Amino acid sequence: MTATVRIAGGGVSGLATAALLASQGVAVEVFDRHVGGGGRFHGGWQVLDNGLPPCDALDELASLGLTGRPPVIPVHRAVFLDPLGGRHQVASREPYTYFLRRGGVGSLDAWLRDQALAAGATLREGCEAPPDAQVVATGPRRADGVAREIVFSSDLADTVMVLFDPAVTPSGYAYLFCLEGHATFGVAQVRRLRSLAGARDVAWARFRRELGDFQVRDRRESGQFMTFSPPPTLRATDGRWYVGEAAGIQHFLFGLGIRFALRSASLVAEGVLGRWDQERYERELRRPMLASVAMRWGYERLGPRAFRRLCRMASTRDFRELLLRAQRPSVARRALARVVMAAWADRPGSRGPLGGWHRRREAA
Repeated sequence: MTATVRIAGGGVSGLATAALLASQGVAVEVFDRHVGGGGRFHGGWQVLDNGLPPCDALDELASLGLTGRPPVIPVHRAVFLDPLGGRHQVASREPYTYFLRRGGVGSLDAWLRDQALAAGATLREGCEAPPDAQVVATGPRRADGVAREIVFSSDLADTVMVLFDPAVTPSGYAYLFCLEGHATFGVAQVRRLRSLAGARDVAWARFRRELGDFQVRDRRESGQFMTFSPPPTLRATDGRWYVGEAAGIQHFLFGLGIRFALRSASLVAEGVLGRWDQERYERELRRPMLASVAMRWGYERLGPRAFRRLCRMASTRDFRELLLRAQRPSVARRALARVVMAAWADRPGSRGPLGGWHRRREAA
């Protein structure tokens, strides 16, 4: 290992890797082409999944070596809208997820930035990373899933609402989150991306009917995309480490990637220190990612009545317990994932530096 570890990218995975390395006495430089942190994010809400085995997400962050409590809001309740006009209340005893903001004061990005700086890392903003950076954390390389979002301030009461309707968002869903007066509305899909703009208009109208008139102030529009490419390892043949979505690390069902990104940061930090653990990588990232391929295959085959049944079932059970069971990797899910990945595989030339799998793109 060289005297200073250089990290390309100052997002969640890059900052977390820097904080973990610097806390162990490693000299670290983080290069971020954005200034002020947050990158492409504008203060909107994102999800730290708490339905992912084996433990509570906040306990896992502490076990990884990140100190203190991140700026999260625990959420126990939500409303699911089904394709046939139904409205279903879901709830859990323990938080089924934690909401956090991305970009700006009070965000996950600011918290991780403070962690890295306090540990002794150096942050270099507004400049490109040197080509010999040992850790690549530059975010998604290609759009394997896309979201169009509106971030705004509102007088709307605290709300977590999700619309599942394959006629509106085929292969995806729509969402409206408002907490403490800050709101994020969006639609997300992994297929039929050309329909995304129209889906946003239809979903917005449905939410307005459900929630009535509410204020929309300081409206900002943005687009997000995610890369999904489960790699065999996190180190390329040239010796560089890849972390987060630069490595293709993502959950393929709903595109919830923050918890996976932080797991990958911990694994890469250990790898840089000469303690790479391939079995831990398989257990904590690759197997759950493969399980998410199997779940996505099933999700894309659901029709309106099946979505209604799933929403009804979610409303009658502890929702976190349901998520934990649904997301638990198994031999059967891995076997199904291998079949699905063979059928969906893109051409070999589309693979990234780690040789991960990509889903075949739709014909133009």
